[in-house]
Amino acid sequence: MTLDRKYPGVASMEAAARRRIPRFAFDYLAGGIGREDCLAENLAALKAVKLRPRYLSNEADRPDCRQTLFGQTYDAPFGIAPVGLGGLIWPKAAEHLAVAAETHNVPFALSSFATSSVEDIAEAVGRCAWFQLYPTVDEEVDRDMLRRARAAGCEVLVVTVDVPTETRRDHDLRNGLSVPPRFDLETIAEMAMRPRWALAMARSGVPRFRNLAPYIPEDAGLAELGRFLTELVDGHVSAEKMKRLRDVWPGKLIVKGILDPEDARLCQSIGADAVVVSNHGGRQLDAAEPVTKVLGLIREAVGPDMPLLADGGVRTGLDIARLLACGADFVLGARAFMFALAACGAPGADHVMKVLKAEFRMTLAQIGCPRVADLPGFMAAQAERPAG
Repeated sequence: MTLDRKYPGVASMEAAARRRIPRFAFDYLAGGIGREDCLAENLAALKAVKLRPRYLSNEADRPDCRQTLFGQTYDAPFGIAPVGLGGLIWPKAAEHLAVAAETHNVPFALSSFATSSVEDIAEAVGRCAWFQLYPTVDEEVDRDMLRRARAAGCEVLVVTVDVPTETRRDHDLRNGLSVPPRFDLETIAEMAMRPRWALAMARSGVPRFRNLAPYIPEDAGLAELGRFLTELVDGHVSAEKMKRLRDVWPGKLIVKGILDPEDARLCQSIGADAVVVSNHGGRQLDAAEPVTKVLGLIREAVGPDMPLLADGGVRTGLDIARLLACGADFVLGARAFMFALAACGAPGADHVMKVLKAEFRMTLAQIGCPRVADLPGFMAAQAERPAG
């Protein structure tokens, strides 16, 4: 049976992922924080965005799905958001996704907490377009990671600012999932019940934070390693720290995790090239607003020229079109791509790319939208239009 028949959309991949990987891994990927109100509202808010077709459009049959960002034209207006500990979901997740992104000409962002190093990615695809940084308490570590990212071919730096403190996620606490992962009898039993996942993990080895490996004390045990990583990350990223990163990074800089117009204006004044309007997929603050509600306010704050990226709740090509209609210039997704890997293994990366691109193109053709930039004009009157 072909992947198209077995997994025609991300929903079927998510269902398969739940069956195929251990519960602690699935909960880490799919879960949110608290009662998961924000997680649910992200999905509901996207569903509430309605588009109004124009069936008599002369340009309806051949929509142009390309989008230009930072002077580079991509084949679709979406990319892969950074995912920490992705190797827990499927071995070499970052390498598989990077190769698929390169093949389909869309951006891929590697997390500084990925289980593949920036050098691994450079070797896998020849270059890594974007690198995501969680700033640390040690500026020398930050500078060295940026040096390595630049040497590996990264042209864009994504600085995540919406993790100012440690969080308590009920699923992860219940499952005993920690950083780094520890495996007790219960988790070992879960792994044994997922033989394909377990075999793939056995071949690959225990997931490790390979970007951070050069900075971890050589004699650190699991307890010491956990403390080191917790103490290393400087959760609160001040404007002054952002300015210092802007000064030392020669390429494009994106600030990820912005929900407030004043924060967006501050990023603009510091010299950021773009922001990602994001509530971290409902994983940080359960009372955060969905992105669709704030995109218009942030556009009004920064003006028409600063690119706005958005993420949160993306499961289909239609969802991508919805966020673009709400005012985003580009869309990032994470869970959809990881569900595909968990469901299909390595072939899932290419498959989900094809699915999302096909769904997006179909959406544009269905509503008669000739170009990505025209999508805001197709938002139905009853939906909340972006300001500005």
